[in-house]
Amino acid sequence: MKKVLGVFVLSVSLAACSSAKEEIAPVSQECETAPVIVAKKETKDLTAQEKTVYDQLASFAHAHIKKSNSNIIPNKRAPKVEKKNNMYVASYVEFDAESLSMELIPTPHRQYKYLAKIKYRERLYQCKAETRQLALQGNFNEVGSRFITEVPRYKQGKWCY
Repeated sequence: MKKVLGVFVLSVSLAACSSAKEEIAPVSQECETAPVIVAKKETKDLTAQEKTVYDQLASFAHAHIKKSNSNIIPNKRAPKVEKKNNMYVASYVEFDAESLSMELIPTPHRQYKYLAKIKYRERLYQCKAETRQLALQGNFNEVGSRFITEVPRYKQGKWCY
């Protein structure tokens, strides 16, 4: 019973840090740890070391999104086609680098000095048509999106998952 209660408490505390309420609540108010920065506009308040770490985080995050867009299946070059109700539906997923927001969080952990909260939007595009070829060649429209939140750590001078 104690293990179940402990797991429940841990999952509730993790859900509080990365819940579906992210679009409503400001990022800095979700967790108890006060972040160093919430938006790039506030980088003037950082120390020299924090600026370096933040710049490394920005390049890491952009590279991660670019790599994810090329590795995800289905992607823009190779959409997935399914038949639904006598119609063919072609769909693919794409990560939006323009929606990227980053938060730098100092930690007392001795192996890694910072955590980051990287948040970006995943967009789902679809095209419906009467044939498979028309579905693949048609105009894709955005039919859904959601935010993806990831928490990399700064370990031995570089960002990693």
